Amino acid sequence: MTPTLTPISARDLIKRIIAGERDFSSTKLTSDGTTAAEQDVAELNGYLQGQDIRENPILATNADWSGLQAPGIFLQGIRLAGADLSRADLRNADFRRSDLSGIAFRGANVSGTVFVGAKLMNSDFSGATMRGADLYEANLSGSQLVDADLARAYMLRLNLTGADLSGAQLTGVLFYRADLRKTIGLDRTRDLASCQFKHTIVTAAERNAIEAAIQSEPRFDLRDE
Repeated sequence: MTPTLTPISARDLIKRIIAGERDFSSTKLTSDGTTAAEQDVAELNGYLQGQDIRENPILATNADWSGLQAPGIFLQGIRLAGADLSRADLRNADFRRSDLSGIAFRGANVSGTVFVGAKLMNSDFSGATMRGADLYEANLSGSQLVDADLARAYMLRLNLTGADLSGAQLTGVLFYRADLRKTIGLDRTRDLASCQFKHTIVTAAERNAIEAAIQSEPRFDLRDE
């Protein structure tokens, strides 16, 4: 049975976190309350950065925060498993060491966002803008990254086993010790030849797709004279 979602505005959410409340599971942002004011985000960030978040994390499992507009928000260690943040603007946010497994970031903008050590298994980033996102040691196994823009993203020690990268933009991505085994659609990504692969873990299938992309990339501007 689908759980009943409790309506809440972005402003009310921030104020209640600062007041000490921690459980926002199964909440839903109201249609007229998805935008967090810059000063409210700054106040929340200052408050949370002084808290022991690991001992007392924010809980928001199965929440519907789709459309949330809160660039730069600090949500380290939050538990957002199964939540919906589709179409959210969370540029330069901080989700370090958070549980975001099964989350939906469809069409969201998370450029420059920090996902270091985050659990992102079976998440959905289809059509998301993730330029320069920091995914160091994150786990994206089984996730959907179809048509996502990952240009210049940090893919160090990242687990991408079984993830679908079909149509993803990979311009300038560094795959250092990343696990790409059984990734889907690697041969249908964009700008794969511009990536750097250092100690990358692959099977023969991924290696062949990478080598084919590199070999097909024009290396010379050949002219008669």
